Amino acid sequence: MIALLSDLRVRVGACVLAMGVLGGLAAVTSAKPPTPQADGSEEATRTVVNRTALACPVPGAGAKTQSSVSAVAPVLPDGTPTAEGTEQPLSMSPLDPTSNPVGSVLARGRIASTAPTSKLLPLTVRGTGPLAAGTVATSTTSAPEGVNRGMASVPCQVPGSNFWFVGASGAPGRRDVLVLTNLDSVNAEVNVTLYGADGQLDTPNARGVVVPARGTSEIYLGQIARGQRDLALHVESTGGRVAPAVRDNATTGKVPAGIDWLNLSAPPASKVVVPAMAPGGGVRILTIANPTDLQATATLTVNGPNGPFKPAGLSTVQVPAGSVKVVRLEKVLLGNASAVTVNSDQPVTAAVRMTDSSVREFATMGATEPLRGPAYLVLPAHAQPAVLQVTAPGETAGVRFELRDGANKVLQARKLDVVGGATNLITFKAQARPTYLMVEQLRGDIVAGVTLMPAAKPKDDDVPQVAAWPLTTSLVFRAQLGAQSDVAAALR
Repeated sequence: MIALLSDLRVRVGACVLAMGVLGGLAAVTSAKPPTPQADGSEEATRTVVNRTALACPVPGAGAKTQSSVSAVAPVLPDGTPTAEGTEQPLSMSPLDPTSNPVGSVLARGRIASTAPTSKLLPLTVRGTGPLAAGTVATSTTSAPEGVNRGMASVPCQVPGSNFWFVGASGAPGRRDVLVLTNLDSVNAEVNVTLYGADGQLDTPNARGVVVPARGTSEIYLGQIARGQRDLALHVESTGGRVAPAVRDNATTGKVPAGIDWLNLSAPPASKVVVPAMAPGGGVRILTIANPTDLQATATLTVNGPNGPFKPAGLSTVQVPAGSVKVVRLEKVLLGNASAVTVNSDQPVTAAVRMTDSSVREFATMGATEPLRGPAYLVLPAHAQPAVLQVTAPGETAGVRFELRDGANKVLQARKLDVVGGATNLITFKAQARPTYLMVEQLRGDIVAGVTLMPAAKPKDDDVPQVAAWPLTTSLVFRAQLGAQSDVAAALR
């Protein structure tokens, strides 16, 4: 008997038989195996999203600050499958699981908004079923005065474990706060690595940060990186998932100079593109982060409305190892809406900070990855026209977009070609209520974003609205490798 069991073929057969009896062969084989690729890798199968959870941050307390969240389960392209079952509402609720919902997404294509409130609590949009696929939300606050004067608006974040922010600061005149939100029922732990102009910072207080279940933790950059004017942050979860956001309150002396959230930047790569630098006057500051151990030589290409060009005197930038570098771009942009492509011999990432012409309000746009599916964005009510900026950083590309109102009526729609290396502008009229936008890449590489700037001559009682929203591929499908048969694992 011992000799018989020493034969590997017999042992394998016995294990397969046993597992087949106990759990069925489907438990150890893939019902839909991954497709082998020419390079030997496996193509991930696509699984329809049937569960969503988004974290919607809010700023700190401030005079007359009003906050609202708008969410939508958007209309998906024809033929896109959704999860089975009836359409269960998605709830918009405080983090505390015992709290009552403050809003609900009831039907696909209909925007749901919470009532504006001065009770500043972070919210979550969550639920399961057919409405989950593609669901997006935007958190927006506004205030006519005080530390939160202006508009702060940011897409609600899907929790994860790896995030980058570029363009933060711990210098005087900035009050930047990293807000970590945990939507799950177990604690999460996070490490934050900071990079400054002189290299990576030693910040032990940013390591092993515990984010309580269904709660938040805050890290004040002025305390852990005091005096550091330009920063990049790498947020990594070592246990659990988090949804990070960086809140930025700026001042000039004692005068408020705007509030907003820093948009996420794409992970470091040899080529990154920052889309949607707003047209008009004001400052445009590009910050490049090099987290590697080697100096990076980066070349800049501006993607303007008339095509690409190398900015005179700024086309090549040296970024020391483990540091950040700042480049002023407003003089070369000449007020044109543009994107900037950064090619580097070392992986880098980037973001642009843009202000209005008075330099009293600002917004940021991080590097984004090319669209690989439809991108959806909820736009809050806006008193001035908003501008969709679409860039083809490589060859000529095709794109289509649809702007819909809260009742799912199409307000504006178009297909267009974007010349390789150029940026196209599409203007949306001012809207008294939230709308939602769909942008879909048809061919080639496309990056995009939406910007909002105040009137050239605002009224005295106008709340200045400066905002920038990135367009990133929305979560309609999840990539998933099929399970491979591994009977030998039972023998180890």
